[in-house]
Order: sequence, then C-alpha cells, then structure tokens
Amino acid sequence: MLFDLNLHAAAVADASIIVKARIVEAADTIAHLDVSGLRPAKVKSLWPVTVKDTIGGHDPSYGMDDTRVRYRPSSAAISRAEEVSYGWMLTYVKDDERRIILGKWAICLAAPRIGGSFRTFCKETGRVRRTAERRIDQQIRDIAAEILKNGQSLHAPNWSRVSPLMPNQGSDFHTMATPTSWMADGARPTLTVG
Repeated sequence: MLFDLNLHAAAVADASIIVKARIVEAADTIAHLDVSGLRPAKVKSLWPVTVKDTIGGHDPSYGMDDTRVRYRPSSAAISRAEEVSYGWMLTYVKDDERRIILGKWAICLAAPRIGGSFRTFCKETGRVRRTAERRIDQQIRDIAAEILKNGQSLHAPNWSRVSPLMPNQGSDFHTMATPTSWMADGARPTLTVG
C-alpha cells in the first residue's frame, strides 16, 4: 500500500512538470498569436496562414543570414494552448482566484513585456507572493493528479520553446556545490575548561 502511494506521488510529480510547462507554453502561444487589426471588415484566424515546415515555430533558415523572424505558433501549439485554456482551466481549476493567479503567473513568465512582473502583480493586488506561489504549485499538482486519475493523455510541450521561459526548473548536477568545512585548513578545535 505504501509502495503504491509512493508510485502515485512520483507519477504526479512527473506529470506536474509537464503540466507546468504546458501552462507556460499556452501563455506563450496566446501572447504570440497574430490578431492585430482584427475587426469585422477584416476577418482573420488564429491559425497559421500557411502550412510549412518549421523548427520550433521558426522558419528552417532562421538566423542563417542574421535576419530575425517573429515566432509564430504552430497549429499543434495552438491546439495544446486551447486544451489548457478551455479544458484544464475550466474543468480542473474550480476557483476563479486560482485561475487569475495561475494565468497571471504564466503570462508573467512567458511574456514579461505584456504581463509584467508577478511580484509587482501580487504587490499591486494585495496578495502575498509566497502564498500565491504555493497555491500555484498546489493547483498544478491537482491538475496533474486529475489528468492521471482520468487516464487522459498528456501531450508534451515544445520543450525548446518552454525551457528558456522556466528558469530553475531542473537540476544541473554539474553546478552543484561541494560540501566544505567552515574550519580553516590545519585548524584544530580546542577545549577550554574553566
């Protein structure tokens, strides 16, 4: 029984990483949709205009001749963003307050020029940032547990797009500190009886 609980906790922890990345990817995708100039006289679609091979949402020749091409989300990224926005956020996140915090946190990570700083958001709205972060972490675990419980397939995000947006999410064992002693070399403890 204890072994099963540990396996379930490990599965939820693994799924939580993917859920967190998918939420950030959804915010990034929504932030990069081209909907400028949208009005009734000029109908546009949120889907990409043409279908062509891309590498991480960029043209295969991206950066070859020092030209910068704006990131355009692929149709798969848009579908994943719709699943997060219209599926997970409405089905698994029951509280409007948590939806607001989770959405603002994701847009602050994905597009800081649009969303600003999450710290500033918390300060301006009278929220305690650490409490908001704990609620975000708990909600992500709850979403992951519900997805696993329902047997839903969990599609991976575009890691090349999401990884730079989520700092400090993994462990880099090459940069881990080595334990050191506070005592100087050759120093010996002394015992004074008084």
